[in-house]
Amino acid sequence: MIGLVHAQTNNLPQWHFGVKADLNLYNISGNGVASGYTAGVAGGVYAEHTFNSKWAIQPELTVSQNNTKQKDFQTYYPDVANPFLADDIKLAYINVPIMLKYNVTDAFSFLVGPQYSFLIVDAESLWTSHENKSFKSGEFAGAAGAQFNVKRVSIYGRFTQGFSNINNVADGRYTWRASHIQLGVAVRVL
Repeated sequence: MIGLVHAQTNNLPQWHFGVKADLNLYNISGNGVASGYTAGVAGGVYAEHTFNSKWAIQPELTVSQNNTKQKDFQTYYPDVANPFLADDIKLAYINVPIMLKYNVTDAFSFLVGPQYSFLIVDAESLWTSHENKSFKSGEFAGAAGAQFNVKRVSIYGRFTQGFSNINNVADGRYTWRASHIQLGVAVRVL
């Protein structure tokens, strides 16, 4: 009877928790911003709810530093461009991805899912209106990646593509979409 109870307990869904950190390569495509990936960092926590040996769901909460540059902003927005605008744009987001995880083997997994990001730092001055920011306060995206698992440590790569237009400048005539490449390490602590 004890062996039967133990076997049933091991088959129950389980929660695991951990921390993660990564190199965040960030890009915004669109008129007035420079295309090309720029390095930043990200870190946070995750939870993993395992359903069985193959499937799990992994919600995460991370903070990311996203750096990019403006390019010819004054050309595309001549009526509202800040005459003293800097080249560098520094943004920070709280990201909430909800990843579906498929374990191919114990050592290798694929992850895919939606992500919503909340803009928390917008240290740019692209246009003359100080009441409004150049970037929208939220972004919806899709993410996909893979990871190698060695006991409690995972090494992962992920690509995230923004679906939302994050341009909040003036009349919004140009679309800006963000993408990320993330390379990082996650450590399960519980």
